[in-house]
Amino acid sequence: MSSSSARTSGPTATAIGRYRLRACLASGATGHVYLADDPATGTQVAVKVLAADLQDEPETRQRFYREARILTELTHPNIVRVLDIGEDQGRPFIAMELLDGLGLADHLRAHPDLPLARRIDLIQQLYAGLEAAHAQGTVHRDVKPANMIVQADGRLKIFDFGLARLHESTLTANGAVVGSPGYMSPEQVEGRRVDQRSDIFSAAAVGYLILSGRAPFDARNLPLVLDAVLNAPPAALSNAEAPEPLAHVLFKALEKLPEARYQSCAELLADLQRVHNTVVHS
Repeated sequence: MSSSSARTSGPTATAIGRYRLRACLASGATGHVYLADDPATGTQVAVKVLAADLQDEPETRQRFYREARILTELTHPNIVRVLDIGEDQGRPFIAMELLDGLGLADHLRAHPDLPLARRIDLIQQLYAGLEAAHAQGTVHRDVKPANMIVQADGRLKIFDFGLARLHESTLTANGAVVGSPGYMSPEQVEGRRVDQRSDIFSAAAVGYLILSGRAPFDARNLPLVLDAVLNAPPAALSNAEAPEPLAHVLFKALEKLPEARYQSCAELLADLQRVHNTVVHS
């Protein structure tokens, strides 16, 4: 979570565990994220606290702690780092590194003239982080610009694995479709089982935004967006936005059928690196 995020209204609280809460950075369906002081280290951190009305729901608590366990096991430069997991008077919490930067969409708006090489680098970082997650048996399931921050040094960080699904997990979000319209894979839209190829599709949708400044599946309302994800190809990218070899990589990752896409992030990254070498250094 970024220290540059807009402060939002949240529940009144002063402390949890050893952390002194200063401001609510963000609120979501399952909890709130606070800017907090850590007296033990003299640093500021981001603390995610489970929403009060969900604390007595066993499945929600399992999901919350599962997110913490996932992030604890994922040590990678492109994934937010978990510092502490705990519970205070029945309130579960996760302390994470405080990121200094902008959300991906804000970063792109702030840098409209970003060179192509830098845009490709952001896509590479996104897939590198997901590759590390997949190697741990984790599918994110909610890959979207709002779950990424670009730090001042240019490093992209993926966060919010709250919807992530461990391959061995039996939790199914109560049978609900999870994800974000416009960045969901077709199999997510249809409520089918997903694997790493779903993340590959969603990351390519984010890559399309990085290259063009627009979402690949954009429509006037939710039903039309979901119909486009299922049935319509994304609009062609201009050569200025993405030279043909780069567009080919992206559109292969955006194939409707999982078996027609790249089967792993490593496979895609290998092609993307070859494109980078050809397009940027030619």
